Amino acid sequence: MHNFFKFLNDVSSTGVESHVFNMPKLLSSINRKEFHSVDYSGNAQLYTIGMKLYGTDAEAIVSTAPNMYATQRAVKAWHDARVKMFRRAGIKMKELGYGRSLRPYLDVNHENGTTEEIDIENGAGLGITPHFQGDDWQYSRAAVATPMENTAVGTSIGASDLVDTYSFTLCDASVAESTTADDPDESLGGTDQDSYVSVGMIAEWLDSFKQKAAGTDGNLLDINSIDADNALLQLNSAPGPQTEEVLELAEDSSKFGRPWDGEGAPYSALQLSGYAHTVLAGSDYVVFRAPCGLFQLTLQNNHGSTDKLGVTFEVLAIEDM
Repeated sequence: MHNFFKFLNDVSSTGVESHVFNMPKLLSSINRKEFHSVDYSGNAQLYTIGMKLYGTDAEAIVSTAPNMYATQRAVKAWHDARVKMFRRAGIKMKELGYGRSLRPYLDVNHENGTTEEIDIENGAGLGITPHFQGDDWQYSRAAVATPMENTAVGTSIGASDLVDTYSFTLCDASVAESTTADDPDESLGGTDQDSYVSVGMIAEWLDSFKQKAAGTDGNLLDINSIDADNALLQLNSAPGPQTEEVLELAEDSSKFGRPWDGEGAPYSALQLSGYAHTVLAGSDYVVFRAPCGLFQLTLQNNHGSTDKLGVTFEVLAIEDM
């Protein structure tokens, strides 16, 4: 298995830059074999990675989702809810092809593009080798009925969308359409009808416990225990029609290309997982573990002039969390 990657980044004097890396995506491309963030059983995959930093006077900080029980259980809960979503629409998971496994973003900034994901080789001083050369890599989405809350009483059904679609982020809170534009925009103005751009997997899982406890009998599938403000409970219960949208998601997922070149070519926040510091044009080595193979790398150049900072990554092990 090829498991070694080199990353170069031109960073200005006293400059700081952050980027996201998706190791399952990069490994799939170079090895012509699918690697997962989450396996078919819903187990988050834990990637052990050795990182070596090169530079005159540089610092590298690695941030990942928390490597702990809450991350493991949250990923499993969302995997199970997503499987239920497709099964309710009569879709078998095997029909989804390469879209079968759950592919989350690292955090909100990764999802909205604020933090750039590095998967290309760029001669301008920013890129990774070997780079991604796959047909496709899509991040997962879900479709769920959007409940009408008390503030929407009196609003006609035609005035609101009954189904919401959104993506998944390991870290950060959920992002509502009422505060952030989405395409398509499924929010309803003037009410607190819930529509999301993305859902925070860990945050919603933690929140689901208190919402479930508020139910009449503590049953997750009991409609009386479904709080409209918890995305995980919504997806598990899925009141209302959403079959058409789920079928559309299934159709999109079934079209996911191979993740390699077909032609041959507090708990939900990012956590510090590794730190390296170089002096006198030396190097420093650190080993870190990245849930789902996703991590953010922040490079800082402390040198008095622009410096090309080099980083190598070596995947040492992949296991269930």
